[in-house]
Formats: sequence, structure tokens, C-alpha cells
Amino acid sequence: MRRFTCFLALLFCLAFLFPSCSLVRPKQYSRVIDGPFDTATQLVIYTRRASDAEAFFDAFEEQLSEWDKLADIYYEYDGVSNLKTLNLSAGVAPVALDARLLDLLEYGLAAKEMTAGRVDLLLGPVLLLWHDCRTAGLADPENARTPTDAELAAAAEIAGRSSLVIDRDAGTAYLPVSGSSVDVGAFAKGYAAERICREMEADGYSDFAANVGGNLRVSGTAAGDPWTLSVRDPAGGTVGRTKQSGAVSLVTSGSYERYYTVDGVRYHHIVDPDTNYPAALGWASVSVLSDDAGVADVLSTALFCLSREAGVSLLSGLSSPVSVLWIAEDGEHFGYGTFAEGGGS
Repeated sequence: MRRFTCFLALLFCLAFLFPSCSLVRPKQYSRVIDGPFDTATQLVIYTRRASDAEAFFDAFEEQLSEWDKLADIYYEYDGVSNLKTLNLSAGVAPVALDARLLDLLEYGLAAKEMTAGRVDLLLGPVLLLWHDCRTAGLADPENARTPTDAELAAAAEIAGRSSLVIDRDAGTAYLPVSGSSVDVGAFAKGYAAERICREMEADGYSDFAANVGGNLRVSGTAAGDPWTLSVRDPAGGTVGRTKQSGAVSLVTSGSYERYYTVDGVRYHHIVDPDTNYPAALGWASVSVLSDDAGVADVLSTALFCLSREAGVSLLSGLSSPVSVLWIAEDGEHFGYGTFAEGGGS
């Protein structure tokens, strides 16, 4: 009995001498990053040392800021060739780009094919028109306007002729059609979040969650418990609650946050390539659960521009399973995959 008591005492002492041992329960640490991708990023990690958490937060923020500058189509930065640089060089000459950016562009081309053009990185001229009108309308609501039919027709004509040439050997990308431009807003945040999280995992970090402006990616567990993921209901509260462990992502595209009003009509930011107007399929939001944040980001946008039947047809042709929760403007919910199997409660 005395020997057993001494053994327990020794374990108690070791817990204080070696705080990283399994007897010390991980703590939750968090940080909010403002700025990159014009949104707030919420980070949470469970670890035993505050220094590990700070190192994780610093590394994530540094990489996210790099991705933000690379994928920016509105501003250029000293020493960085980014998508703004590429768009300015349309019809002029190829542009040398960071290999990560070439990967992103190739991903965008694959996304266009995967979604039958519902997510089209070459729709830039049309999307820019809506972006500029929305920005001006928010700054001066009394004079808010939508793009004219003539403006949209001209932009769509350029987009329809556009192509993107990527030369991996030369490390360049080129837009041969003058006036053409790429826009990766439909998937850049999700793609970047997935790549950063994979690098964090490769560096030995686990049990963390990153919410990059609505693009949620989790890893491992929440101190041994599954992560609880849920979808925001535009009408209030949350729906689609599901518990997940490992590398999982939940991404939502919705019409209720980024919009402006013209003559009493709200125009959101998700443009349907078939009409060149904000999608009007009756959805308030579409949320996608996947093991890849980039895929979830692409599909949430694509499905917002499709009817439920057409969306299910698209999903049935995918090689990897995903789950979807549609919320209609009238409040009705529709589930697919996990969300149709009791996970959408």
C-alpha cells in the first residue's frame, strides 16, 4: 500500500514537472484576425501551452495575409505580382506569379468545369460591374443603380471570349483577351483556408478551428470531443447541427449579408452566369459540409445558382461525398447527405 501511495505521489509530481504530459488537460485559446480578405477570421486551438497557441496564431495570420495579397484583384502591393497585376496585363503579356497563385488559378479552372460554369473565374468583367455599383450604392444610397443592360452585355461578351493560359514551366499566367479579368471571390477564401490548415497540420498542430469569414475548417477534436458545427438561419438562430471530428469544413453562401438596395429592391453579391444578375433561385443560403474547404466554397456558390433538382444532379456526379443544407427565402429547409440523415436538426 505504501509503495502504491508513493507511486501516485510520483505521478502527481511529474504532472507539474512536465506540463505537456497527458495528465494536463489542454486549454482553449482563441484569436480574432481582422483585415485579410476584408473579413474577420476567428481561430481556436486546444493545447497545453500558451506559447504553442501564439505560434499557431502568428503562423496562420502570416499565411492568410500572404494569400490575401496574392488573390487581391483590386489592389497591388510592393514586391508582389498578384491577380490585380494579371488583370492589368490582359492582352499585353504573360505575368510571372507565385506558384501558390498558379495553383489557385488552376483550381479555378477545375472548379469551372466541375460546376458546369456556375463558378467561372473568367466572369471578372461582369462581377466587376456589380462590385463597383454595389460599392457606389452603399456609399451613396440615394444614387444607387444597377449595371445597365448595355454594360452587362458588353462585359459578358468579353467574358465569353476570355481564356486563361498557364505556363507552369515559365511560372506565368496570361489573359490573351484585352479587357478580360479573373475573379476568384467564389472560392479563394475556402481554398486558402484549406491550404493553410493543411500546412498547420503538417507542422504538428491539431485540435483547432478556423472560421475565415464564414468558411469554417476544423481539425482533430475540441479537447477530445467532436466539434459541433451548425448553420446560421437567416431568420434567427442556428440549424443543421452536426458533430464532426477530423479535417472537416462547413461553408455557407447567402444573400443576407452582402447586398445593396436600388429602388427598394435588394441585390446580393452572388451573380448567376446564366443571367449576369444576382441569382434568383429562391435561396436565402446554401451550406456545404465537405472534407475540403475549397470544394465546399465552390459548391456553396454553384448550388446557390441552381434549383434544388439541378443541384442534386450536380452533387450526384461528384467523386467525393458532400452534404448540403438549403434554406429557402420562405424559411423552408432541404437537406442532402448528412443533413438529410438527421444531422439537419
